[in-house]
Amino acid sequence: MSIEITNVSKNFNAFKALNQINLNIQSGELVALLGPSGCGKTTLLRIIAGLETPDTGSIQFHGEDVSEHDVRDRNVGFVFQHYALFRHMTVFDNVAFGLRMKPKRERPSETVIAQKVHELLGLVQLDWLADRYPEQLSGGQRQRIALARALAVEPRVLLLDEPFGALDAKVRKELRRWLARLHEDVHLTSVFVTHDQEEAMEVADRIVVMNKGVIEQIGSPAEVYENPASDFVYHFLGDANRLYIGQDHHVLFRPHEVHLSRHAEEGHQAGEVRDIRPLGAITRVTLKVEGQADLIEAEVAKDHMSLDDLVRGETLYFKPKGGQALSNP
Repeated sequence: MSIEITNVSKNFNAFKALNQINLNIQSGELVALLGPSGCGKTTLLRIIAGLETPDTGSIQFHGEDVSEHDVRDRNVGFVFQHYALFRHMTVFDNVAFGLRMKPKRERPSETVIAQKVHELLGLVQLDWLADRYPEQLSGGQRQRIALARALAVEPRVLLLDEPFGALDAKVRKELRRWLARLHEDVHLTSVFVTHDQEEAMEVADRIVVMNKGVIEQIGSPAEVYENPASDFVYHFLGDANRLYIGQDHHVLFRPHEVHLSRHAEEGHQAGEVRDIRPLGAITRVTLKVEGQADLIEAEVAKDHMSLDDLVRGETLYFKPKGGQALSNP
């Protein structure tokens, strides 16, 4: 089920939430809407769902204009940050709820519903919890049940709004890997809102980077990371260093794109060591460069020779290995 968004704008009083958004999502694709709070990503998701009406523009599902269709007629599945499971119902009954609420002529028999629910609980690997209540589940299990419930009604489109935002970091990491594997199995067109760039990079087929109501860039995770279209995208997709080159230019580069040396070498610049931070297999060194306020962070292997007996206050020499040269604003 493809989704075509054409010239969509939305204002909330004087605030322009979305400004002329154009986006085509292919059938079976998992697309992440990525950006900071207030960038418009959740508003766009709600417009796709039919929970908000755009001021201008249209939404098409597989060539059919659904802009005037009520949310109930769009047949979309939702998974929100807060699981919204019915606390008084078992896991089984939560997943069965949407099927049992269908109009009588469309409603499956209880036998078919039971078969469908167990199939979905198997898909999310939680069939053994069918008789439990939500309060007896972990946060990660609840979110997987919420996903099974959303899939039960066989939606045309699946919409996920910060689905793992309320979970701790370890569970989030496990669930996003699980979601990526699940999507490979079901191939349901899905739109995923997140402010977590690592989450978007790990799960999505394509990333839509948004900022202040507009789309900054659309591309695969590799494309937006390796070839950012703007300063904003570069900074938003990971830690970035800025090194000023004279009055007119600066270079942006990642902490892992730094060559470090204890000795002055051609093309290297001096920096005073402000912090040395072991982070497992790598060590992050923070440097202060004379003439600029922005600190430089370098990440190297923990056994890198430049770290031998290194202490704060010493001088290291560094050189960006790659990066992007830009004009100063």
